[in-house]
Amino acid sequence: MAVAVKKLDVHVGDVVEIGARRYDVVADPSNGVALEPVITRTVAEIQDELGLRPLSAREFDEQFGDLPVDGEG
Repeated sequence: MAVAVKKLDVHVGDVVEIGARRYDVVADPSNGVALEPVITRTVAEIQDELGLRPLSAREFDEQFGDLPVDGEG
């Protein structure tokens, strides 16, 4: 049974999807690249998975408005 080799043009920092799984392209010790399971997800992905939604500005102020601020933003 022959196996067809597929060449990919990827660079360290890219994310590739194989099937339904995502992988980070990372540097390996031999100056090449390797694939590792993605360990980061976007906030939108997490909220969607948990059935959550972003807080409105009013809701945010109600929840966190009494916390001290440093005046930088």
